Amino acid sequence: MGKSDAVPIARGSFLQPMIGPLLIFLLAVYLYIVAGGIDVNPMPGQLGPAFWPKALLILLMVSCGIKAFEIYRAPSEGGAKKASSSVDTWKLVLMIVAVLAVVFLMDMIGFVLANFLFLLFFMRIAGYRRMGRLTLISVLGTIGLLYLFVKVVYLPLPKGQFFFDDLTIIIYRILYII
Repeated sequence: MGKSDAVPIARGSFLQPMIGPLLIFLLAVYLYIVAGGIDVNPMPGQLGPAFWPKALLILLMVSCGIKAFEIYRAPSEGGAKKASSSVDTWKLVLMIVAVLAVVFLMDMIGFVLANFLFLLFFMRIAGYRRMGRLTLISVLGTIGLLYLFVKVVYLPLPKGQFFFDDLTIIIYRILYII
């Protein structure tokens, strides 16, 4: 192998893909510190108002660490570049629109239906094609979140307006949530 056969390594090629996860990680650390300043004492047996923001920020920090590890483990021959250039912009835009839509629609159609439709739509965009699995995952994911938030955490979720309120109550009764 001669000098001309060597693959040149671009300067900063390792650090450049790490910038995104690092910035998001630092922002999450800052927001975690800010969330620690929420000075409302929870009632005995309650989680308190700072619990969920802190929990989500910890998960965000962990996911940034996982992404940084993936970038580190990527093959040195442009693996990190391949990972960052494989993002489909239209899929990303549709996923962002789905997140915004579920937030907007949740008060109108209720958490149950909004979450079910969100999971179904989001996973379809992400590449799942089998409708049976999509439906099953969406149903089980929604039921799991309902039990977690309503039965375990006692968080009142939006029930919806008009007949969606009645539909949510019927689903809660079927699942023995209320």
